[in-house]
Amino acid sequence: MALVIDKRLTAERPPEENPPAEFQPYNIGEFTLKAPMTSNKSGFSKWGFCWKGDTEFFIKEFLSPVYPDDTVELNTAMRERRIEECIHWFEQKSHIYNTIVSAQTGNLVVPVSFFKYKSRFYLVTQKVSETAMDFSILSRFDMQRKLIVMKVLANSFAKLAEHNVVHADVKPDNLLIKQTNGGFFTIKIIDFDASYLADLPPEPDEIQGDTVYYAPETLLYIIGEKVTLSPKIDVFAMGIIFHQLLTGRMPIIKPEYDYIYESILSGDEPLLDPSLPENYKKLLKGMLQKEPENRLTMQQVFDELTKIQETDSAQPTAPPAGQPEKRGFLNATEDDLW
Repeated sequence: MALVIDKRLTAERPPEENPPAEFQPYNIGEFTLKAPMTSNKSGFSKWGFCWKGDTEFFIKEFLSPVYPDDTVELNTAMRERRIEECIHWFEQKSHIYNTIVSAQTGNLVVPVSFFKYKSRFYLVTQKVSETAMDFSILSRFDMQRKLIVMKVLANSFAKLAEHNVVHADVKPDNLLIKQTNGGFFTIKIIDFDASYLADLPPEPDEIQGDTVYYAPETLLYIIGEKVTLSPKIDVFAMGIIFHQLLTGRMPIIKPEYDYIYESILSGDEPLLDPSLPENYKKLLKGMLQKEPENRLTMQQVFDELTKIQETDSAQPTAPPAGQPEKRGFLNATEDDLW
């Protein structure tokens, strides 16, 4: 589905901020909200689910910027500046979202519609199944199924990197996993709110994302050093996540550090779990290099995982009792898919 971008930026009254106790469905553009949205204490947006015809979607309302309507008391210069800021923000976001749609691999939850309604901006995406499993559970499964998940992730992020997109908030909460009836896994990558194009990074004080998964250069950029923020920051975050997926634990760092990027900037290397096979240790070390130019690209990560898969002599683990034999992605039926 192509991304629909509504560029009509006319000032209108905002919807009621405090809905009555008994919620009344209302329309936001061509979408119908049947239940209140929630902020979930995020501070950046409100979100919920909406309908268009018989199809349910996920909808997000951005809390900033706010387009100034005619009831807001502003002088002419301030109003024009606010409007210009909104237009600039909207155009930048539109460009990013269109690029993400172009990078679709089937595992990205991409924007469906991005538009302004009254004084607020809204993003609508596909609705993902609510039965997603906890990412940490993956570490309990056999290496073959872990490898498939890692290859799917590497392929999707390689496609984003090919389009110069930096996700910038790679963390388990944004990787939705579901175990299918066929005994394997599907995965969806969500939440591109922090994303940007590598040649158009945000200002240092606008950087978002989870500090646990920051790359060393992200911190350097925030404190004002002249560094480039490329898709390699996603590779670093994915290196940490792969370690969690493989072992159920984060890489080990010295007690004086809170974050892995701190340890690496200080000249240390994170200690990888000794139980990891050597080929996986080599892969993770390549993903967690301090200097971005020495770090693997996500395409190289995918290629290395393919080599591991080809040389792995272990037999596939039988599916859990009571489940049908695993068929694999290429032979999956519609019931096996997300």
